[in-house]
Amino acid sequence: MRVTALLVCAIVFAGAAAPPAMAGPRIDAQSFAKLAATCAPHVDRLTLEALVRTESAYNPYAIGVVGGRLVRQPATLEEALATARALERQGYNFSVGLGQVNRYNLARFGETLDTAFDACRNLRAGGTILAECFARSLPRYGDPQQALRAALSCYYSGNFETGFRHGYVQKVVANAGQVPALAPEAGAGRVEPIPVVPAGGNGPAPRPARAARAAAQPNVLSGSVCTGQNARQVMVVACNRADGSACLRCVALPR
Repeated sequence: MRVTALLVCAIVFAGAAAPPAMAGPRIDAQSFAKLAATCAPHVDRLTLEALVRTESAYNPYAIGVVGGRLVRQPATLEEALATARALERQGYNFSVGLGQVNRYNLARFGETLDTAFDACRNLRAGGTILAECFARSLPRYGDPQQALRAALSCYYSGNFETGFRHGYVQKVVANAGQVPALAPEAGAGRVEPIPVVPAGGNGPAPRPARAARAAAQPNVLSGSVCTGQNARQVMVVACNRADGSACLRCVALPR
């Protein structure tokens, strides 16, 4: 498993950011599958689907703002760039793109605001962060199942606990295996920064990308099931047993 040097906070308190609204352009299922295979082959596609569905609802131009939210999500790259640059000038902390990579993590991956909305580059960075989180959590927790869930919490908040308390881990597992919606045609719009609504402020409340319908917690497989000689587990996704009960499927990361 090729993993670069780890940071204490893989994402700088991304959990404190107002999640992006679901409105906006979305990548269709076929395009996402190709992106996942090309840009983040070290993470299972279903894992990325669940993560991206939770983080950005498949909107490559999504922006999540810490301590506020956009009144709507960008519809074009130009609008996303204008908004991100305005947020940067105003000193906001925010995350961008499919995987909601935090602005302060971009330089570590050789990215800038100009490149971070590229779907492939954003997925590559997000996949690397998830793999790094898992590499940190596995020695600590030992059991692969617990380590995988802790890695999700790390992706969300930079630590192994907050994602559980805020329900993020459960939402990603619930979203696993769901097919992305087909991408609608993006409408024309003025290339201007989208204003921010402060937390608790007045204004329309768009549906958050992280809002998931309540779902029963799937049963957890034994850690021994996920052990293999040629692969290392990175993530787990929902599945159904023959008797109709819920379960989790192992996802592997090549060594």
